Amino acid sequence: MEGDLITGAQLYFILLSTFALTQVFSIGGVITNVINIAVFVKLGFNETSNISLLTLALCDLLSTILTIWGSLCVTPGFSDAELPFLPTEIAQLTGAGLSVFVFRCTAWVTAFISFERCLCILIPLKVKKWVTPKTTTVVVVTISITTIGPYIGVYWRWIFVWKFLPGRNATVLGVTVVDKPVLILMESVINIAIGAIQPIVAFVTVLVCTVFLVVYLRRSSQWRKSMASAAGKTAGVDKSSRFEPKQNISKKEEKVVRLVTSIATIFIVCYTPNTLMILHMAIFPSFSLFGQHRNTFLMVYLVSVLANSVSASVNIFIYYNMGTRYRNALRLLFHLEVSVK
Repeated sequence: MEGDLITGAQLYFILLSTFALTQVFSIGGVITNVINIAVFVKLGFNETSNISLLTLALCDLLSTILTIWGSLCVTPGFSDAELPFLPTEIAQLTGAGLSVFVFRCTAWVTAFISFERCLCILIPLKVKKWVTPKTTTVVVVTISITTIGPYIGVYWRWIFVWKFLPGRNATVLGVTVVDKPVLILMESVINIAIGAIQPIVAFVTVLVCTVFLVVYLRRSSQWRKSMASAAGKTAGVDKSSRFEPKQNISKKEEKVVRLVTSIATIFIVCYTPNTLMILHMAIFPSFSLFGQHRNTFLMVYLVSVLANSVSASVNIFIYYNMGTRYRNALRLLFHLEVSVK
């Protein structure tokens, strides 16, 4: 397209590259998140972190399934087949469109996990009273409803209809758009609230909380090193005379902080293309699917989908390497020897 930074040939190359990688990570994400769900269910729901991480695994599982389905629908061999529905049209509502809202849910669950861990450091005693398994369940359910629920409003304008195809002499299921002012306004409000404001607020929340957690971990590490050094110099001093600053927590809690920080960091890295795309669309109207910079928009979109697939598939490695209880539960699930570390 004239004036676009990306040519058609370049976009086609990017499409082929990202499509293959996205499918690989998405299929891997389905497998790893099924395992994650099984492990967290096995661990039980007495700890709030298990509930939050289970919800995150469910969101990641749904997003990877929708990504696989959406990609399949635009594959030439599948989309050109004589099916009882039009794959490219159906994918707009059941694939790419819905996956966007699931990504928003993932973002807010990650934001909640990060924010909760910050509160555990700042006001640990009060958090234990406020953040219980029951309240955590209410929060994650509310997040799911407020992020994925509004997608129902899209179906009031984009609806399923039966279409007659003269070339095939067959009636197939497709999608059509209802151009009513009220429905157009409703879709615009949903796109602004859920498609723009919510993800940016969630991204900023995760970013701020992650910075706080990283700073805390560094200070905690320095404090422990200084205490170890002081203990070596004052071997004859009663250890009970030394004390740990209030802002420092137990080693068990610190491991959880490190785990949450790792999850949040991966989210920030993988969600950045999507955030930049949203901001760019808000500032430059030509940066859209039907605008002057359509190819550039599609390139960023493809990269963001790939990044989301990566984010949804790699958490299992963090859990396994940094969570002893998760690792033991996973090994028991596969009838392997339990680690004693």
